[in-house]
Amino acid sequence: MRINSLAPKISNAVGAGLTKLGKAAQTNGSMASKLNKFTEGRGMNPGRGAFLALIFACTLIPRFLKARDADERSEILRRDVTTILTISFAMKAIKAGLSDLMAKKKGLPMTFTNIPENAPWYKKALGYFQQKGRTAFSADDITANYANIDGKDTLTRMLGFVDDNKGNVGKVLTFDRAKPGSLFSKQRADGALTLAAKKLLGEDFDFTKPGKEIIAAIQAKDASNSAFAEISNVLKDAETNPVSQFAKGIGSKFETVAFIAVIAFLGFGLPKLNEKMTKNKYFSKDGSGLKSQYENPNTPIPYVNTKSSLSSLNTNQRMVFQSFLGSYNRNQKQTGDSFSGVNA
Repeated sequence: MRINSLAPKISNAVGAGLTKLGKAAQTNGSMASKLNKFTEGRGMNPGRGAFLALIFACTLIPRFLKARDADERSEILRRDVTTILTISFAMKAIKAGLSDLMAKKKGLPMTFTNIPENAPWYKKALGYFQQKGRTAFSADDITANYANIDGKDTLTRMLGFVDDNKGNVGKVLTFDRAKPGSLFSKQRADGALTLAAKKLLGEDFDFTKPGKEIIAAIQAKDASNSAFAEISNVLKDAETNPVSQFAKGIGSKFETVAFIAVIAFLGFGLPKLNEKMTKNKYFSKDGSGLKSQYENPNTPIPYVNTKSSLSSLNTNQRMVFQSFLGSYNRNQKQTGDSFSGVNA
């Protein structure tokens, strides 16, 4: 059979197989669909389930199987499992939690979730650690939600999003409102967004009203009102928009705080915990010395590698480094030893 007659058949078979696989992945409940959701990530990040499966299979299990004694196996489980879980879940939870606290203060939603509002409290708490649970907005999310405002329709849509996500519409509309001065700073005047909002709704408008009432008041205004153009000039550009700029800035700060907290725990807290648990195993709590069962010098102790690194070199490697190892040979010969007998 000629190759040129076989190639189209192979191509058609591969194409049909890929098409079938694609349809299966889009069918809810199918194995392909479940596998796709398991590996599905966000942007450049792999899916949480796939990441955990890979890191446990390729890192934790081999290290555990290669452990030299019970102490090392115990330490691997404590250190590696804690490290993996901390990296996978803690940073996300810390950033989302801090973002929620800031949202309550500023009235600006900074997180999203797929967990229903009527879900039990413990499911909401677990949502901070889940990949598709409570998650802080990325910079792109913030731009999409709070920038590119070009008129009445997009403004009311943005404010509706704020209200639907338990934000404070009045605070967002007056996000750059004047603040009282302090010992170290002068009183700040109202910003462009607040001035435009007051122009649209009136100087005496009560911005503490419920969000739906404020949105209804805005919808009652004519779209040709010049105040809409002023608000759009403030909010259309993500680089000058005070709302999105604040959200991006505070989001990056919270991410840094979460990163530092995780590094501090993994770099200092976890090693101290391992050290304490090992000491508690072998030493008395009163500091008087070893526990009675370990006072016998013949009691097995954790494995310590005393072999020289030279013994790991094969003959060819030793020849390559002969000029370096030669001085070692001469010194050993003077004492009656040969190279081949060193820690071999």
